[in-house]
Amino acid sequence: MLLNDCTAEILALTSPLDVCRISLVSKSLKSAADSDSVWERFLPSDYQSIISASLTPVPEFASKKDLYVYLCHHPLLIDAGRKNFSLEKRTGKKCYFVGARDLDIPLVDRPSYWKWTSLPESRFPEVAELKRVWSVDIGGTIRAGVLSPRTSYVAYLVYMFGDEFGFSYRPSEVSVGVSGVKFDKRFAILMPEDEESIYNLPPDLEDRLKKVYEEAVRSNLPSDAEDDDPGLRDDIYLALQHLPLQLLPENVSNRLQLVMRRPKLRDDGWFEIELGEFYTENEDDRIEMNLKELKKCASLKAGLIIEGIEIRPRMD
Repeated sequence: MLLNDCTAEILALTSPLDVCRISLVSKSLKSAADSDSVWERFLPSDYQSIISASLTPVPEFASKKDLYVYLCHHPLLIDAGRKNFSLEKRTGKKCYFVGARDLDIPLVDRPSYWKWTSLPESRFPEVAELKRVWSVDIGGTIRAGVLSPRTSYVAYLVYMFGDEFGFSYRPSEVSVGVSGVKFDKRFAILMPEDEESIYNLPPDLEDRLKKVYEEAVRSNLPSDAEDDDPGLRDDIYLALQHLPLQLLPENVSNRLQLVMRRPKLRDDGWFEIELGEFYTENEDDRIEMNLKELKKCASLKAGLIIEGIEIRPRMD
């Protein structure tokens, strides 16, 4: 029994993935690997309070391992249905999903611009569906202390399209960072590449495209160009949405691929686009997550359906 306890103590210093692998080696190791003393250490220290506040009923389990597995595969609806909680199965790190009701979306409670609706494919009671606006601006916050400490996280906007119009070739600025600290900003396109459509450019845009194209080639899109001249930044990225990457010099095209984020289709049928990453160093840090359409790209648009912002550990 003493040997088994020592083995369990050692296993608790590894990871859930390692323990599952070790449990296959022998029956004696499996006994230690399945013990509550191991899996209790993989559960977050506040798991009991999270479960007690859940709107989702949580069954009674015979072991802490069974509870751990359940929390990995059955997200809990918490905070009056505004957030979702789960565990990342390989590490046991906390994952949070901030629902649309908990986001900062201008005009979201004005029925002529947005509407709240229910979708069977959503994990939340309500999602926000865009009826019509000229510029999309979505923000969310979370306190670092509710997440796993000393962990690199990535925030993703999760969305889909209904009867969409106005989003093709419309770049947005995305950022994530600690409130009060300068954010690392990137650019993103919400519309999937295979659904984009080419449209005619305004007559006065041709000369500007040529100028901006030449500036992009000349400068190779330097990292400080955005801060030196925000107007030029907007022009460069607006123009490059209309210029096929294969027509750009290779060094410029490669740089664009690095800074221009595109959405990915998730297994649950929603799209997600990366907003940015952060590290949970101080529990009092307020993490801000934003997507904001570039001012010069504003146009009437509709059909965007926002489920929320998901925050999960970066997996290398």
